[in-house]
Amino acid sequence: MSKKNLHSSAVDKVAEWIVTDRYAAGTALPAEAELCEALGVSRTVVREAIKTLAAKGMVAVAPKLGSRVLDEHSWHMFDPQVLKWRLAFRDSKVVAEDLVELRLLLEPAAAGLAAGRATHSERREIRCAFEAMEAAAGELNAYGLADVRFHQLILLACHNSFLTRLAPLIEILITTTLDLYADKGWNASHIARAALPLHGKVMEAIAVGDAVAAEAAAKAIISRAFKDMAPGTAVAPTPLRARGATR
Repeated sequence: MSKKNLHSSAVDKVAEWIVTDRYAAGTALPAEAELCEALGVSRTVVREAIKTLAAKGMVAVAPKLGSRVLDEHSWHMFDPQVLKWRLAFRDSKVVAEDLVELRLLLEPAAAGLAAGRATHSERREIRCAFEAMEAAAGELNAYGLADVRFHQLILLACHNSFLTRLAPLIEILITTTLDLYADKGWNASHIARAALPLHGKVMEAIAVGDAVAAEAAAKAIISRAFKDMAPGTAVAPTPLRARGATR
């Protein structure tokens, strides 16, 4: 196995131990020699793996004190790897609900702002992005890229200096959503039947400057995505509803 693969494997395994609470927040990870034996790798690989997890906010390293697991609130939740580990080793339904709630708080409002503020060229770019989604409907990777572009253009069209900085976050939210329901029967037929018509409504509402319709259409996209992630669920969770309340 290459050094790169050894590193990735070690990072994934230690992350799994942390996310599954084999080593809970506040506890120390095993000593370096013990980790080497458990992972079957060298000290160099172990050290680099711990550095990677420290950079993601999952562990803290202190001289003579070793590595200590940090509370989940310190984790870099929008790091794609951290998201992947949480989805794989925690309750994926809860993670999906959290993701949908964030999208509901952000994207409908952005669509409404874009409807009122987008320039002529921005409306044209959003239409072109939608047409790229249509053209890529049979190729899921290309469709995903076009989908991300569509939503990022809407964010940029808000002309809000803070919202535009969230473009990388939008990419993570969209790609994670696509990954979550990629194995739920989501294919070219489903895209043509469900996803594209809803995105088309957002595009048309922004094109004519209808903020109310743009917000409603954006909410419909997210609700449909949640239903696709959790078959049998008709309605997406309401943002800010207390966790543990009846859903």
